[in-house]
Amino acid sequence: MSYSVTLTQRNIVYNRRVVIFLLILLIILFNILYIVQANNVATGGYKIQKYEKELTGLQSGSKNLELKLSEIRSLEFLKTKLESLDMVKLSKVEYLSSITQVAAK
Repeated sequence: MSYSVTLTQRNIVYNRRVVIFLLILLIILFNILYIVQANNVATGGYKIQKYEKELTGLQSGSKNLELKLSEIRSLEFLKTKLESLDMVKLSKVEYLSSITQVAAK
């Protein structure tokens, strides 16, 4: 009888060690998963910050291009450009009239 009691006590001690080992293993595993997840969140935050900076840079560039486009389309710019090309203003405009109406058919 004492032999069977010792075996069950050993089994109980053995089972406790296995359970404690498994619990420690689970705790380590959950800590690793937590660190990986925290790393992913932090990396995502840096990526968002990088893309926001890129977006503000692109928006600034877009505004600069819009200003340049409006400047080029302005009447003053066109007048100065025409003067630099040595173009002269017409005094009288003559239109050609079509003798035949072949093009209208």
